Amino acid sequence: MKAPRPVLILGKGKTGDSFVNYFLKKNQPFVTYDTRVKKKDLRLKENLKFNLTLKNEIDFRNISFVACSPGFDLNDEIIKEAHKRNIKIKSDIEIFVKENASRKILITGTNGKSSVCSWLEKLFQKNNIDTIAIGNIGKPVLEYTNVQKDFIIIEVSSFHLEISKLPKFHLSVLLNVSPDHLDRHKNFDDYLTIKSMINGTSLISIANSKLEGIVPKVDYYFDGNGSLNDQNFNAVKEICSSLNLKFSEKEILSSFDPLPHRMESFYELSENITFIDDSKATNIASSLEGLKSIDKSKKLIVICGGESKNQNFKSYCDFLNSRAENIFYFGESSVFFKKFLDPSKSKEVKSLKKAVSLAFKVKQNNSVIILSPACSSLDMFDSFVERGKKFKHLVISAKV
Repeated sequence: MKAPRPVLILGKGKTGDSFVNYFLKKNQPFVTYDTRVKKKDLRLKENLKFNLTLKNEIDFRNISFVACSPGFDLNDEIIKEAHKRNIKIKSDIEIFVKENASRKILITGTNGKSSVCSWLEKLFQKNNIDTIAIGNIGKPVLEYTNVQKDFIIIEVSSFHLEISKLPKFHLSVLLNVSPDHLDRHKNFDDYLTIKSMINGTSLISIANSKLEGIVPKVDYYFDGNGSLNDQNFNAVKEICSSLNLKFSEKEILSSFDPLPHRMESFYELSENITFIDDSKATNIASSLEGLKSIDKSKKLIVICGGESKNQNFKSYCDFLNSRAENIFYFGESSVFFKKFLDPSKSKEVKSLKKAVSLAFKVKQNNSVIILSPACSSLDMFDSFVERGKKFKHLVISAKV
């Protein structure tokens, strides 16, 4: 019997690792390519399970299909060669949706994805509906291919949607779309088109009312007015209604449990000084949403910056110039903040540690000190979670 051809896995991060474990269970041969791994690193102990290969050693004539991690650059020559040879490119989400028989709710949007996924999971579980939230929320989907639930809720990023078309599934939700990841996508229209792909193969589709007439194939709209929390609540209500699940507003609200690093008030000092971790605000729209929710009577000290993702920072900086008492910025995006921020109230620093130190020096009575990056963390941290934890540690351990 002829041996099966290997799968080419692209990326050895969290998703790449889940691909490896999945294919090992399937007895499916594979090779893995990662741009960060050099020839001298192929035989390192931590790399052996991946069966790593170099770009010039990939035999495209002998590839079954490509299993692509969401962070892999789709403009890479490997992707172009696969398309040229008509080799199928799959995401982990596509494989999971096709293989797992549970009813699936797929949720995407620029902001609020994790919060809505977590909210639904808690609401359903409290009402004895067997449910789990997986995907971009932090649980790789391929670890759950054999798990059967009443509903499986999947957080999906634009990166997943861009890789491959989704098979048929039960319910799609598009929460909102604002400029983000423009370093990856060509422009905002391209980003909007990719986000809209989630509606293409779902039995039921739901979207924000502000997208009515803009995105295709939508069955129901939820009210997109109000704060992000208001919109998330309206989305959860509409999801439940479309599934004929009759929960009262009180039942829905009682299941809301704010996730860490999302406008998380975690520390207070005397003189009414509050510290807020909004590390999850990895784009301008999310940061502005949080900042605008802060009581206007409070003096505002903002720590921001990180990986810019090709965003236009002028509107964000205009708001900070008019609202904040002090602004400390750092990271790859500093060139943009330096251009647009009022130099009399802003200062570039080399690290989050230095920003926290200076924030303590200028703090005043009745003030809020907030980490509101408006940027990805990946220029200096592994994730927004690591950045948020570092901020909280620096604040709590500071000598006041």
